[in-house]
Amino acid sequence: MLRFCVLLISLMIVTSGSSSISSDSESLMSCSKFHFEEKVLEKLIRLEHKMELNEKKLKKWEETFSFILDKMEKAIKQSDIFVESVRDTQLQEQSRLNDSYHEIVERFKGQSKKETEVHGKQMNTMLKSLSTKIEEISVAENNRENALKQIQNTLHQEQNRFNKSFDVTLDSFRLASNESLSELIEKQEKDYEALMEKRTIVAFSAYTTRQQDITIYTNIKFEKVWTNIGNGYNPSTGIFTAPRQGVYHITAVVMSQSGQLLYLHLKHNNDYTAEIHVTGDGYKTGTFDVVFSLQKGDTISVGCKNGIRVFSNNDKYTTFSGHFIA
Repeated sequence: MLRFCVLLISLMIVTSGSSSISSDSESLMSCSKFHFEEKVLEKLIRLEHKMELNEKKLKKWEETFSFILDKMEKAIKQSDIFVESVRDTQLQEQSRLNDSYHEIVERFKGQSKKETEVHGKQMNTMLKSLSTKIEEISVAENNRENALKQIQNTLHQEQNRFNKSFDVTLDSFRLASNESLSELIEKQEKDYEALMEKRTIVAFSAYTTRQQDITIYTNIKFEKVWTNIGNGYNPSTGIFTAPRQGVYHITAVVMSQSGQLLYLHLKHNNDYTAEIHVTGDGYKTGTFDVVFSLQKGDTISVGCKNGIRVFSNNDKYTTFSGHFIA
């Protein structure tokens, strides 16, 4: 459209000039007309060359963005596979611990049963020995009764002691097993939560379709949103707030008003960082491409230190994007 307008203006000037020239100065004006046409053609060729360069840049950016999206999809798939493997490992480990716990309990019950039988045999032996002694000292009934009572008390105390020892041992074993199992489950839950937090995606991409007059110390508002995963970008303010600590890749493309200066900064919190400064005729495009290490709550926006006008329309010339790297 711009090329067509320039050609039309050139033809109008040439036609107007030729109609107003008198026949006496035709040779002189023919030379001027030829020189003017050469200048117009030269500017047209330069403008067409600039448009070709801009088209190549846009194509390169599209290829880069597609490559980044492919890498993000691969990373998501790998994270899902890793999470599934962690879950399977956790289930296998829990099953193994349960089997080991039941095996130990059964083994302990068997050992306790054997020890009880041994003590029973010992008590039977003692009772037989007591019967023999009773028969031997039948003449001293009082002494026999006292000795029997003493032996019965001893046996009762021994039985109580054994029962208490058994209960304490069993309770200690159960407590230790439960604590170990609980600690293992708690550790695996924490590892799983940390893994899920690491694979959380943060990405945004927004644009504006209108011209904006940016005053001193303000920022561009990219009111239209393509992507806002993690809800870090606010379209009403044009500010991205990091929802978590990490490394972020931030890009922005801004077009100036025709024939006006383009002078902008990328703002990190209240600090002006990267800068673009473009002068010249026609519409001009400036680009930011920066990697930031952000804390949770840090902000990123596109602003300026003086007043300028930013151009955009439904073709979406002016954009603002970013995503979490690691």
